[in-house]
Amino acid sequence: MGWPLLPGGGFGRGCAIAAVCSLVLLGGCSSSPKPRAPGEAATPKAVALNAGCSTQVAPGKLGPAVRPVTATVPDAPTAMVGTADGRWAFASLSSHTTGAIAVMAVARGTLRLVRTVPLPHTLPAAYGMTLTHEGRLLLVAGESATAVLSVSALEDGRGNPLAGVLTDAGSGQFEVSVSPDDRYVYVTDEDTGALSVFDLAVALRRGFTAAGVAVGLVPLDTGAVGVAQSPDGNLLYVTTYGAYGPYGQLWVIDAARADSGAGRGAVLAHVFAGCQPVRVAVSPDGSTAWVTALQSNALLAFSTAGLRTDPSRALRAVVRTGSEPVGLLLVDNGRVALVGNSNRGLVADSQGTNGPQTVSIIDTAAALAHRTATTGAVPAGLFPRDLSFDQATGQVMLANFNSGTVEEFPVPGA
Repeated sequence: MGWPLLPGGGFGRGCAIAAVCSLVLLGGCSSSPKPRAPGEAATPKAVALNAGCSTQVAPGKLGPAVRPVTATVPDAPTAMVGTADGRWAFASLSSHTTGAIAVMAVARGTLRLVRTVPLPHTLPAAYGMTLTHEGRLLLVAGESATAVLSVSALEDGRGNPLAGVLTDAGSGQFEVSVSPDDRYVYVTDEDTGALSVFDLAVALRRGFTAAGVAVGLVPLDTGAVGVAQSPDGNLLYVTTYGAYGPYGQLWVIDAARADSGAGRGAVLAHVFAGCQPVRVAVSPDGSTAWVTALQSNALLAFSTAGLRTDPSRALRAVVRTGSEPVGLLLVDNGRVALVGNSNRGLVADSQGTNGPQTVSIIDTAAALAHRTATTGAVPAGLFPRDLSFDQATGQVMLANFNSGTVEEFPVPGA
């Protein structure tokens, strides 16, 4: 439709506070019946589990038990991750011109901004992040490329933490994941609609511009943003939000084939996944892929086995969430899904904000059993964008993009 989109499949700040954008959203996401997307099966199960565009919301009630600890950061944060020792956290920041990393000291009940570290000027933003499994490197998707930073240098503030930059023909680099052995890096390319594959081991050994660092692209569809791996690392799951309306898809990719440069030959399956699917997370047992669908106002559950054998029947559950869900995190061994309700399409109030934002708390077993699954909600800032879990502290970390804050809170009910 040509409407401006934020990276991650959402409307920009200006649109979020404009009445005309609200009308567009409401007109495009009517709860009335929609034509089926091309190739979408009209099975009884598909009809019962309607993942189409919707204006219906069910964010859950705020409870008094969870009170987040909040800290302000200098620019708009997308993601936040904590170090293995529980002493530090990093937030990815974007201004109008460049990306940066906020380095924060973590103590029980407090978050303290220590310093900000700018990314190279060639990276106009800082979006999705991940730590390598051994904890030495931080990878940050920065729209034009992906930065690789030394964790120890970020912590002590001495010297340049930049180890190098991973770059290829992909554009709009947004989320990043790393293989279990820390060798391969997978980055979603929102603008060019692909998954970039890099050999980090080659980059560290021979240099970041050496032959073989950029392994290749896996072409998918417009708006590739979310990426997750199966627990064994053999499969990759990627969301593409596609055209405006019910054309988003969930893709299943063979990691070994992608690592060998197979391109589109690495794709094993894909299925329609509601309206603007933007994040994906895989259950610890690998049986279920959970997806937030922004225009559907829903959390979707897909059988990972079904995605391979019969994609049209792989949809297992649809849970209505708050308005325009984006961030997604599975906690408590996959028993709870936390969903950030961005609520960006509503008309601004007199204070210039667009209503209360929350994180929905969803019982995954109840969702799969088609029972009432939303058990409550946690307060958030404006546009809660991405969530992560700090293993060392047992806290959930959340970046609030439009309010310029980060927060942490205990796992609800734990």
